[in-house]
Amino acid sequence: MLSGNLAEFPLLRLLETLMGAARGGALFIEHPSFLGRVYLYGGYPVHAEAGSLRGLEALELLAGIQSAPFRFKSETQTQERSIEPSLETHNLILHQFEAWKEISLPDNWGLMLQTRPASSKTQLSPLEVGVLTLAEGKTLVQTLMNNRLSPLETAQVLSRLLRLGLLEARLRLEIKPEQLVVLSLYGGGQGVAVIDEDLYAQWQVLLGRVFLVRVRTKKLETTLRPESRSNMLGRLGLFERDLRQLRLSRGMPVEAWPEAG
Repeated sequence: MLSGNLAEFPLLRLLETLMGAARGGALFIEHPSFLGRVYLYGGYPVHAEAGSLRGLEALELLAGIQSAPFRFKSETQTQERSIEPSLETHNLILHQFEAWKEISLPDNWGLMLQTRPASSKTQLSPLEVGVLTLAEGKTLVQTLMNNRLSPLETAQVLSRLLRLGLLEARLRLEIKPEQLVVLSLYGGGQGVAVIDEDLYAQWQVLLGRVFLVRVRTKKLETTLRPESRSNMLGRLGLFERDLRQLRLSRGMPVEAWPEAG
């Protein structure tokens, strides 16, 4: 069984090697976020899968992977046929690989995308605005696998938005919920979660931007705008209207964690 890593044996060279030997079988690409499969018959790709993508769109996404373990199993076949083996298809596949060379994305497709305010006035096309909206709060790979645009077209736009600084790619944070006790606040406010100033600063550093606080009880869940206050350690301040909405009262336990706003 042929195996290795695309970092040392790029996918295009691997496919050309298998094509030159007229090999049939299945090429498995073990990306951290999904399993890619390319099935070959007589050396030509006849079907491809990558997450929810199939056919040439799947192969288009796989063409952008710079590093991932792979293995080729010659005895594995499929009845599915989503790629027509022809010279035209071969040239299209070559075009996909060439186009990816002009794209600059982080190697880690598990990074979370977050929008950033423009430092200067930047004119964006409707397509760029659409991708900017689509990408917010999603990982790179989730955005590339959207069902509106092809992976290559999405990657081209993402590359430009990242270069302009309108998007940033950050490590996906797994933030554990804080166990807090409800404190009732006086006044007619609504939609506000008052937390300790140290916790507020900690969450702001983690997210690096404006954030919301998600509050979860045993039965209900909502997001609120955070405000910081001293001497609130271990407590979550809520106004009367939010207490009623969440069916809470003073002293009851809740879970709270930050989300991108």
